[in-house]
Amino acid sequence: MDDKQNISLWVGNQLFELIVPREDEKLYRDAAKLIKDKLNRYRREYPSFTTDRIWAMSMLELSFQYVMVKDRNDTQPFIDKIKELTTDIDQCIGTGE
Repeated sequence: MDDKQNISLWVGNQLFELIVPREDEKLYRDAAKLIKDKLNRYRREYPSFTTDRIWAMSMLELSFQYVMVKDRNDTQPFIDKIKELTTDIDQCIGTGE
């Protein structure tokens, strides 16, 4: 069974024909909608701005949101702390403390 499919997405004023994993179709469509919503918001709020500036502002905001969420999902500090606590517990158990 083929697990990829062709989809068409409008991003800005450009049509993209993509082949994506079937399970990711909704994610691609949601991403395109998010870009559209950001662009429309900036066009509405700043009608005198150039298209390039509107794109740059939209992508900066989306990138900021991505970085913020990505950092929030970083579990490495928790894993490191759990390893440290496990070592401390093992030492206490091993020494009879």
